Amino acid sequence: MILRKRDDLPCYIIVKPEIAHTFSGAFEAHVTINDSAPFHRRIHPWGKGSDAYFFNLTQVQCTKAGVRTGDRCRIAISPV
Repeated sequence: MILRKRDDLPCYIIVKPEIAHTFSGAFEAHVTINDSAPFHRRIHPWGKGSDAYFFNLTQVQCTKAGVRTGDRCRIAISPV
């Protein structure tokens, strides 16, 4: 799901721990949303006692993928 804490902050997606479990810190990846063209993102640990990860999305990436805050989508993550 495309999330956003406030309108003046970027959108982001939370990555389930089981997807990123082999990493102990941030990692580089190619990301695809709803079969859009892949783009580069740095996936970060959520921290604060959570084992989840997250990555931010630019408005351009959201527009190209046809998604907005609150939309459910398909995500593919390929570490590089």
